[in-house]
Amino acid sequence: MHPLGAAAQSLNPSLGNASLTVPQFRAKIQEMLDATATQEPDGWLQVADWNPVGLLPAGTVADKKVLDSLNTRRPIFLQGSDFHNSLANSRALALAKVDRTTPDPAGGQIVRDGAGEPTGLLKDDAQGLVAGVIPPPSADRIEAAQVKMAGMLLAAGITSFLDAASGEDTVKTYAELIGKGLLPQHITPALLIDAELAKKPRAAAEYLRGVRRRFTGPDTLRLTTAKVFLDGVMEFPAQTAALLDPYLDAEGRPTDQRGTLHVSDRDYRALVAALDADGWQLHAHAIGDRAVRTALNAYEAVARPGRRHTIAHLQLVHPDDYRRFARAGVVASMQLQWAMPSAFTNDALRPYLGPERYARLYPAHSLAKAGARLAGGSDWPVDPLLHFTQIATAIDRSNPEENDPPLNTREALTRLQSLVMHTAGAAHQLHDGGSGTVRPGRRADLIVLDRDIASVPVKDIRATKVRYTLVSGRVVHDAASETGRARAEAAQHMGALGAGRTRGGSCCQGH
Repeated sequence: MHPLGAAAQSLNPSLGNASLTVPQFRAKIQEMLDATATQEPDGWLQVADWNPVGLLPAGTVADKKVLDSLNTRRPIFLQGSDFHNSLANSRALALAKVDRTTPDPAGGQIVRDGAGEPTGLLKDDAQGLVAGVIPPPSADRIEAAQVKMAGMLLAAGITSFLDAASGEDTVKTYAELIGKGLLPQHITPALLIDAELAKKPRAAAEYLRGVRRRFTGPDTLRLTTAKVFLDGVMEFPAQTAALLDPYLDAEGRPTDQRGTLHVSDRDYRALVAALDADGWQLHAHAIGDRAVRTALNAYEAVARPGRRHTIAHLQLVHPDDYRRFARAGVVASMQLQWAMPSAFTNDALRPYLGPERYARLYPAHSLAKAGARLAGGSDWPVDPLLHFTQIATAIDRSNPEENDPPLNTREALTRLQSLVMHTAGAAHQLHDGGSGTVRPGRRADLIVLDRDIASVPVKDIRATKVRYTLVSGRVVHDAASETGRARAEAAQHMGALGAGRTRGGSCCQGH
């Protein structure tokens, strides 16, 4: 998950990932502008939870012209809920000095029209060109949002977590929140190595050593993991996930587009070798089968007992690679609330993959059968923090809000496999031998629920509520207490961030 990002995102108005016609889309943004008219002409409008594939009819691609037609002079920046796509108006691009002469950054793309002019769409690391010039919120506002975030995690029953894209400032912020008694959990910040630094293994290793050397935080904040984005997302129109075979066009015909591998096979092998030697666990974002294979190639080269290098998301994995996870001890981190029928998997994927690849999406059963260790994560706020929905969807691969048949039922997990994946599997990924199972001698990181999720109908798992959260045997959240009720109410909006694939037709997500 990305809790600090969720706290910051909660300060901005949200589109809720809604699928909208262009007139509806324009009207929604204009409403937000009108509601904050005192910020004309220079105040930025930042909008969260924009659905990059949600313009109707399906296949309509967003363009800055839609935003430029609004009644405003303000810069506008829409953050895609997949965090791999953003949309900016002409004023925002101008303030960021993004024009036809601006080169694509490593690991990103400025989408351009036939004349070479930026269309306003920014992919992956190109998003930072505009996001980086937006004035940050005040310290008081961000601190208040972080307090709500911390309370929400306790109310949700989160006893340990991985922040899957962190920097040194992130580490300092977590240390401060822990010092204030707001975050009693064990926290693993995955320190981000960007695409440019990933090509320089010695420099990357020195950067990580420096963070460790300067770190003086509490024992519950553990610096063990480095994060690399190997590719983007698979859904149209982004199609930046790296595939072994090309994407198809909307009519099912082959193209020459195979997505983008942000770090080459050779460079990732060198990086993993250098960081593994320093004792770092690598956490790779890999959506497409070419990115997955790139990660596996690097991890196999350093495989030895005790290593738990991780590949996250695993939307598409080539069958030849299933058994390689177990052989190299690689953790398969999956977000299986996405493994369901929705506008996102249907409209934005099916035509562009073809039936054979589509039938292999989110191959949880195949990986488990091949001996892979599975770990479950929410990726919040890319999706809402609905972890019991994850547990249920891993089992039934269904969308309760749609009448479509389940997505690839042969890749479904058993109830026991899903429960283990989201408890012991996650603890294994975090190198946490003290939690993850209930047994004598383990740290008492426990949650008490309002139902027995080992026996209720699978569909009822989704509505599970947390009554108590315990960390190291201490009750840190009581849902029936005055504090617990206030905490849940204050955090309600934040937990719904990233309305996600779990919302059927008004959905969006990748990573």
